[in-house]
Amino acid sequence: MAEVNARPRATPKRKIVTRKTVKGRQDRAEGRQKKAVRARCATRDGTCRAVFGPALHGDTLDQDTAGHECQGPSEWAHLGDKRRGKTRGMAPEERHTTAGSLMLCRSLHRRYDGQARPRLEIEKLSDKGADGPLRFTRGAD
Repeated sequence: MAEVNARPRATPKRKIVTRKTVKGRQDRAEGRQKKAVRARCATRDGTCRAVFGPALHGDTLDQDTAGHECQGPSEWAHLGDKRRGKTRGMAPEERHTTAGSLMLCRSLHRRYDGQARPRLEIEKLSDKGADGPLRFTRGAD
């Protein structure tokens, strides 16, 4: 016979995953990817790809870029279709790759982003992207 005054069994609480937790995990995962790719790019390119690239990777420089002296610290730049504005919402592994990014000094990075003149154009010469040879040219002002 069952007890009349028996207590009901406790039910476990549901674990609720908040948006803050999910975003934190995503941000940490992207941070790890960024750190790893930036380190590999810095090892491959040195402080500025335009200075060290021709000797190491067979890059082509125009006259304007060939005589360039680096100004400012080394910065991580995203190349072509991997620019940050075009990759919003992608997985970190797709968004940040060595083929889609390179290291430039601040002055060339500003020219590449169009914040300074004359503008710098960077063209990929192979399917490898920045892991292969690049062509640096003066863009249209």
